[in-house]
Amino acid sequence: MNKKTYKILTFTIGGLVVFGGRYIGLSLLERIVAYIIIGGLFEIIYRKTKKENE
Repeated sequence: MNKKTYKILTFTIGGLVVFGGRYIGLSLLERIVAYIIIGGLFEIIYRKTKKENE
């Protein structure tokens, strides 16, 4: 996965968390926390798969 694909996926996942959280009734603070958690997990998975491919 190159850097451009990574940025697009991160932006898409963030949008899904923010708008999906609004749809299910989460407050703004809860959506921000969820975005940080989901984004952090995506970052960990990305780095782990990047190390395994090298």
